[in-house]
Amino acid sequence: MALSAELDALHTSLSCCTYRGDQHTHVLIEEHGALAKLKKVTLTAPNGDWFSFDPDKGRGNTALMSPLLAVARSHNHHRACDCVVLVGRLGKLTAIYIDLKSGNPKGYAGQFKSTRQFVRYALGLLAEFHGLALNLDDERYVVLHGGQPALINKTTTVPKPGKAANTTPNNPYKREVTNPARLYLKELLA
Repeated sequence: MALSAELDALHTSLSCCTYRGDQHTHVLIEEHGALAKLKKVTLTAPNGDWFSFDPDKGRGNTALMSPLLAVARSHNHHRACDCVVLVGRLGKLTAIYIDLKSGNPKGYAGQFKSTRQFVRYALGLLAEFHGLALNLDDERYVVLHGGQPALINKTTTVPKPGKAANTTPNNPYKREVTNPARLYLKELLA
């Protein structure tokens, strides 16, 4: 199954894409900070009309994603979360913003807000200059935290309906996970 024309056009307009639903069945989210306890989360996903990108890699002194996200600036808008998964379902787009945190999760709201605005900007450019409108129907905010080694690696196989729905940058769905962790995309879409 190939990406829809709209998602494929958005995918090619970003320089920090990581995985795509027509080629992969997972998304590996990594935190590279030396002090991070939670370093890897694998999000298992079926093949489909989705892709992920790493906004954290797209920023920095050279700001590969956009000069608006240059780290050298002293504004909140230069922040980014660790992963965004964009999922096309029935002609509508769901954006899942994911941030990994070690221990007590804090400091995520600005990261989510900045990344959300970038996604909205990219969608606006796609519509304005390419005539491809993607209706951003649903935005979800997820904080995965913890990072302690697992004694027994348990994974929820049945998603808990609605846990990730109706979230905001200030009030995300929080889930404690082990390091490394594996969870299912369908849990975040339920």
